[in-house]
Amino acid sequence: MNKVSKGRMKLEELYDRYGEKLYHYLTIKLASAEDAEDTLQEVFLRLARYSIRWKFVRNEEPYVFRVARNEANRFLKRKHQDEINPQNAPALAQVINDSIITDCPDRSDRESLSLALARLPEEQREVIVLKFFEGLTLKEIAAACGLSLNTVASRYRYGLSKLKSLLEAKDD
Repeated sequence: MNKVSKGRMKLEELYDRYGEKLYHYLTIKLASAEDAEDTLQEVFLRLARYSIRWKFVRNEEPYVFRVARNEANRFLKRKHQDEINPQNAPALAQVINDSIITDCPDRSDRESLSLALARLPEEQREVIVLKFFEGLTLKEIAAACGLSLNTVASRYRYGLSKLKSLLEAKDD
């Protein structure tokens, strides 16, 4: 097998392994399925373009999520949209609901959770989505986001606390 075939196979394996998870993550980060599709394509183009770096990668999952996060941030900068507008929480909640929350059989619970997630600050939402829905460990999230483990842990803790209060307020 020549180098091109090995590289192509590696990309195919990465796509099979992480494509869906990256798509869900990007859909929520960008609040758009269409933008997530475009950005996902850019992620795999970047992975192909810089395939030489793979020999330095110890853990591929945080690495591919870091590439995805960087591409999403580039996309947002190009759109001059550094953060999702809080007034768009219902629209973002629909994106969240459609893309990842499928395990919750009760529709009203699923919608409440989606709306509460949409109302979290982006930094906290990102950590919670990566942890709960994409299955990354806090250490892997830290590597993927280029943050310290303490920062990720505090965002996770504060995000869960805020999520709990948003869900409890809904019940009142």
